[in-house]
Amino acid sequence: MTDTNEATNASDHEEIRHHFEDQLDAIRHGAVQMGSLVLENTKRVGDALVGSRLDMVEDVKRADDEINVMYTKLEGMAFEVLARQQPVAKDLRFLVAVTRILYELERSGDLAVNCAKAMDRAAGFTLSSSVTAQLERLVHESARVFAGGIDALADMDSTAGSRLDQEDDVVDDVCSEFYSMIARDSDAIGLAAAIELSRIGRYLERIADHAVNVAENVTYVVTGHWPHLENPDFEDRNE
Repeated sequence: MTDTNEATNASDHEEIRHHFEDQLDAIRHGAVQMGSLVLENTKRVGDALVGSRLDMVEDVKRADDEINVMYTKLEGMAFEVLARQQPVAKDLRFLVAVTRILYELERSGDLAVNCAKAMDRAAGFTLSSSVTAQLERLVHESARVFAGGIDALADMDSTAGSRLDQEDDVVDDVCSEFYSMIARDSDAIGLAAAIELSRIGRYLERIADHAVNVAENVTYVVTGHWPHLENPDFEDRNE
């Protein structure tokens, strides 16, 4: 009878563990899906900005609604698992980190919407070919780094934090040049439009920063260490 009870208890424990792992996988896969939607909307608003497509503003806003719903659902799932399962070690690190990751993704989605709103306030932009090209490059580089953050989460890539931190330097350089070009062409662009373009540059640059934060959290989950605490050259993207 004792052997039977032990076997039953072991079976029950294994079933509980499998269910727990399924819950963690569901949260991670959901976060990846949410991040993919943010990336898609970032590219969508990029197309709107480069083409001065005011007709796409509402599309960008509507797309963010699903992102917000997913954020609320996934965050609730993470807190429920924390409360019910009392995880430890790597599982605990994941659940704590994923709440931060979900915030980074949701905030990135808001920034894409902010870009659309800025263009709407300016009633579109009339830009030189050089400024348009620089804006397009900024959108591309920001989206590229953000995609890297989503890939890091999907693959649980512990090396992505430090790598994306370096890749984000490209976004910073492109953004800095974009600001210079806006200042140079401010008379032709108009003061109000130039201000909105500067805000857009900041929003796009911050989207890339959030991606670095996502990857840094992935590094923490996998290794138990934060890249910025072990690498003196690692830049704090929360500043």
